[in-house]
Amino acid sequence: MKKIMKSSALIVAMALGTASFAQLQDEQDVSITMDLQPILQLKIEGPDQIDFTFDEINKYYAGVTRTGANILKVSASVSFDLWAVGISTGSLLAGGRVWDNPVVYGTGLAGGANNARNLIPLTALELHQFPANPSIANGCANILAAAPRNYDYSAQFAPFAFATNALGANATNVGNLAANTLGNNAIYCVSPNTPYLRPTSAAAATDEKYIAGAFGTGANCQINAGSYLFGSVAAGGAAFGNSNASQTAGGYYFVMDYRILPGLPAKFPSTVLANNNNGTATYMIGAAGEGDINSGANTYAAPGVYTMFVKYVLQEDL
Repeated sequence: MKKIMKSSALIVAMALGTASFAQLQDEQDVSITMDLQPILQLKIEGPDQIDFTFDEINKYYAGVTRTGANILKVSASVSFDLWAVGISTGSLLAGGRVWDNPVVYGTGLAGGANNARNLIPLTALELHQFPANPSIANGCANILAAAPRNYDYSAQFAPFAFATNALGANATNVGNLAANTLGNNAIYCVSPNTPYLRPTSAAAATDEKYIAGAFGTGANCQINAGSYLFGSVAAGGAAFGNSNASQTAGGYYFVMDYRILPGLPAKFPSTVLANNNNGTATYMIGAAGEGDINSGANTYAAPGVYTMFVKYVLQEDL
């Protein structure tokens, strides 16, 4: 009997010892860090130098257009806005919103002292984009519904009015340009000291242009994260942005055309406030003193070589 009890006690002791041993535990922790780097990638296809040569009279009247000169491709992990800004070195005039003039043909030119003048506003360059800025159709609150085409470069280039040396009214609808609508393709430009100053486009008097997105952080005033390479789908399966994986949708892929129209005499009608629907914008057109080629009946742009830069800015919409 005692042997049986001793055996039972031994079994119980072994069981308790086994249970106690099973509760032993050892552990080590590994710290995991996730670093989400913001990605804003803008690729430009096409030449990085585009030449306009005016060596025939008809080119003065008709202008010279470089169609499909550049293609913009965007990939971003954050919401963004995209715009273009015209800049120069600012060496000819305080404020800088005129073309540089490294080569002069002839003698006696001295800024605005003669009929032939070399102060040509940067807004002599016009842009056209395809497709249109998605924020217009999406209903961004900072884009006025009354004149939606004022907020990108999707309108067709305006024709030239021979009699008035101006951008003429278009009596027959051409693409996005409505009847009796003047030009609104002049490039946005600021002082070379502030080339990254964002276009405002928040009121009728400040309707500068965005290629994609718009001023402010309100709903639909930015382009959602995505890429020209593939579509994007929001949480819950709702499609947004480049949802159909098309390169010409969603704000990630744009074909850019350029035009310069001197007119005859060469006064560049796109630089005149009255010839642009966006002429009241704060930085779209410089003050009268910045490129006064239209200030007199006998004035005209002096022959020579002129240069400027187009900077495409891709910026996170915070």
